[in-house]
Amino acid sequence: MYSRIYKSICIFLLSLMIFSCGDDENRESLSYDNWTVTGSGLNEVTTRKVLTEFVGSTNCPYCPQSDALLLSYFDSEHENYVGSSITNNWFLINYHTYSPGRGDPMYEFLRGDSAEVDFCYIRFEEGSWYTIYGVPSTFTNGVAGSISSEMAVGPMSLNTPISMSLDGTTFNGMDVTVRVKINSSRDMTLSDSLHLYIAATLDNVDYTGYNDEEHHQDVFLGWINSGFSGEPLLLGNEEISKTYSWEFPSNWPQNNYETSWHEVEYDISNLSVVAFIQNKYTKEIVQVAGTN
Repeated sequence: MYSRIYKSICIFLLSLMIFSCGDDENRESLSYDNWTVTGSGLNEVTTRKVLTEFVGSTNCPYCPQSDALLLSYFDSEHENYVGSSITNNWFLINYHTYSPGRGDPMYEFLRGDSAEVDFCYIRFEEGSWYTIYGVPSTFTNGVAGSISSEMAVGPMSLNTPISMSLDGTTFNGMDVTVRVKINSSRDMTLSDSLHLYIAATLDNVDYTGYNDEEHHQDVFLGWINSGFSGEPLLLGNEEISKTYSWEFPSNWPQNNYETSWHEVEYDISNLSVVAFIQNKYTKEIVQVAGTN
């Protein structure tokens, strides 16, 4: 009897070792590049959050009116307010560009020495992500469209297999520690379509440029994770996490191209982070998370 019990125990332990090794090999083959598997996958699809990307410039005469209209949907004291159930799940990034002309300090600080290292060219002008034909332009979850009170409702009604959280993200003066947690209800490890973007933004920036717009919200400060075309993701049916560090540049928006940088006023306590996952083929943004 004892020999049978001993034999059964040995078979059980051997099987456990084989399955454990198989799991380890599968996890290693995912090549998460510093991502850590922290939990099991989702059991079902989840709610999609919304990102609107506003593309403009302080040299654009039509941008202030469009920007004000978009922001009015988030203002609880404005008649256009769409309600917290929408705004709590709707995030904004306001990119300042070189269109229709150079001289916006919030763009000039980020401009590269060549087009290949210029975020504006890569995201909007080259056409690999978006193509704009002037400003203001808006994209909501990757789709170009006009500004309206209903613009977030459609994307928000769609489900997605991916959830994302920035819980644990901290701000300590100029230093930001971003903790990203992503979970999926599907195994998408064979797909190369998904790219993660993490943007730093700043509210309540005071600067009066050519178009006389005095106050600027959700100003894009740059990408926190590396790469101008996002960070490729391999998502299995599991939860993964990663931590990033970013420091607010103390000389922002000083640069060698714009002489009025000292006229820009801001408070770094208004820093925020917006992360989103975008399909590089369809341009669809499948999930968004932010600190607000």
